[in-house]
Amino acid sequence: MFFELKPEEKIIMTLRRHWLVLTFSLIWFLPVFLIPFVLWLTASYLNIQSVFFAPFFWLFCSLWWLFAWAGLAINWVNIYLDYWIITNQRIISTYQKGLFRREVSELSFSRIQDITVSVKGIIKTFVNYGSLEIRTAGTFDKIREPKEDNVFILEDIPKPYEVQNTLSQIHHDYVNDHSR
Repeated sequence: MFFELKPEEKIIMTLRRHWLVLTFSLIWFLPVFLIPFVLWLTASYLNIQSVFFAPFFWLFCSLWWLFAWAGLAINWVNIYLDYWIITNQRIISTYQKGLFRREVSELSFSRIQDITVSVKGIIKTFVNYGSLEIRTAGTFDKIREPKEDNVFILEDIPKPYEVQNTLSQIHHDYVNDHSR
């Protein structure tokens, strides 16, 4: 973990992106892996294969697949290592942006003004995942280029309505405990 819990702080839930987000990105990579086979079939159909063609073609294919696997691995890292930790005092956001860049931010429950769920599209509706936008009282650096400076976004999380209810309850408890 890239943070330490404060005194009397407890982790309530940990969130990652929905598994379907990774699945869709894997489906996008499938045609990339099939391109060499299509080229080989096209070359066979056009009868342009020769003794010199095959070794260079398979060398090209090997390099192609090497870079495709690397791209797939980087994509998996970027999706899988985005996570959010919700405690009884704050929300900790970790965004992986490439292999060697990570942004970790935190938001105290005392700064929350509004929590909005955004579920757009038929697939997201049926599978029950979407984004949660938390509007804050102050401003902070932009995270993942939100629409406004004072918006904290949890992207593509599962069960966003349940998370919204949980956050609202934690916020309510936090405000009541700290207003005395």
